[in-house]
Order: sequence, then structure tokens, then C-alpha cells
Amino acid sequence: MSWELHPGDQIIRKELHNRYGGGRQSGMSPSRQSPNVLLFTDAASGEQHGYYDGWGSDGVFEYSGEGQQGDQQMTAGNKALLEHRHDGRSVRLFSGTGGMVVYEGEFEVDSGQPFVERRAHSSGGGPDRRVFVFRLRPASLGGPLTGASEGVTPVPIAHQNVETWN
Repeated sequence: MSWELHPGDQIIRKELHNRYGGGRQSGMSPSRQSPNVLLFTDAASGEQHGYYDGWGSDGVFEYSGEGQQGDQQMTAGNKALLEHRHDGRSVRLFSGTGGMVVYEGEFEVDSGQPFVERRAHSSGGGPDRRVFVFRLRPASLGGPLTGASEGVTPVPIAHQNVETWN
């Protein structure tokens, strides 16, 4: 099954999953139907769960891992994202979490530093926990990112109450 969306294309999330598979509600949605890991980001809904996604100062898109309560684990969607190359999957990033979503493009987990660990509040403002923040680079650039890729609108990372996990 070939990928038919282009950066900037809008699609209803239900139709996206009918076409390419993946879970219909999670922000991380590895598909069993197609070789894709679908990621959804929305600052308005993510911050309440301790997810602070956006462009980092070093030119990578920082994407919060899966898990709303307690320390995140490198299982399920987190593991699928980390191992996407090994598993032959493409990473597809979308803005929005429900209804109409916008395809931002194909990304890859940074091979030099795939993720960082930080502390952020649990869902609903609960206690701090360890979260994985994946470092994503647009796949079309094929190397170190020097700025936003074509078709992807850079957005600043929202004000964060997070600390680096030590």
C-alpha cells in the first residue's frame, strides 16, 4: 500500500485509519495494516497530559512519548517509534488529534540521540514522572536538520514545567 498524502493535506482521522490502520485515539499509533507509525500532536490537548511537543532550538521536532500516568516505559508505541527503522516503518506526523488532522510529513527518529528523558506532570496535573521526548527529523532532508522542512510549519515549544531527568 503506497502512501498518498503530502505535507499540508487534511484528512479526517477516521478516514486516515480506515486507509492506513492504527489506533483511532492514541497520540502514537503504530499500524498493523501498513508499515507506518502515525503520530498526532496538539498543544491544546497535550499539555494537560504533560506532553510538550514542538520544534527544539537544535532544529529537531520534540515529540512526547506515550503514557499519561507514572514513569513512561519503552514499550508499545514508544518502542515502535524508537525501532521504526529496524521494523521498516515510516513515521508520519499529523497536527491535530481528532476530527480533521493535517499531515506534516515523514520524519525519522534522530539516530545520534533518539530521545531525552525529562520530568513532566502526569495527566490532569498529577505528580511528576519520567517522560521520553523523541527527537524527530524530517526524513526528506537525509541528514542534520538546519531549519524547518518544506511543508512543516515550525512551532515553538510551549512553556514547559519540565526538567531534564537525571
